[in-house]
Amino acid sequence: MLKILASAAQTGGFAEDTDLYNRSVESTNFFLDNWYIWFFTAVLVIMLYIIWVVHANIQAMDERVEASYGDLDAILAERHALIPNLVETVKAFASQEHKVLKDVIDARASAMRSAGNEKLKAEGDVGQSLMNLLAITEQYPELASSERFGDLQNELTHVEQRVTAARRFYNLSVEELYAYSRAFPGNVIAKFSRIGEHDKFSLGEQRDELSQPVKVSFQ
Repeated sequence: MLKILASAAQTGGFAEDTDLYNRSVESTNFFLDNWYIWFFTAVLVIMLYIIWVVHANIQAMDERVEASYGDLDAILAERHALIPNLVETVKAFASQEHKVLKDVIDARASAMRSAGNEKLKAEGDVGQSLMNLLAITEQYPELASSERFGDLQNELTHVEQRVTAARRFYNLSVEELYAYSRAFPGNVIAKFSRIGEHDKFSLGEQRDELSQPVKVSFQ
């Protein structure tokens, strides 16, 4: 034991053997002399993280818009399925209303051929044509009192209520996406993100008329 202590005393100890103090001083000096490198490295890492988070949020919002559009489209397809029976029923009592019936058929066909934002516009035309079709029922008491017509009208009302809910969620999803993409830094990152262009599903000037309780609401 005494030999070990004596040996340590002769050599100056572990710290002196490894020059630990001088090395720590050199490391500190290197860090202080090159502080700008570490500063910019830290800033770069933070910026990359922010870009990744914002890009991920934009992609998630875009996927939510696409999903809500799919849900809306599925309900609109149910409305399309009701239209032929509705047209045939009205035609049985009001065959002279050729223009109104043709407008409904043409609007449905146009909507079924369309896709994306054009489809939303075409669906607005379908809603308008259906409103015109239902408006003429007041002129035909036998049609208005028909059990078959009443059942179809109730089905249509139920579908339109679901369309209303799905349309509101879709529009809110679009608003959220574009509000996030317009604010910094989303407005910069969105330019490099592969997101589609989405229009809100709006009925425009006819919205108030369609919300009247005496008619089926398409809002």
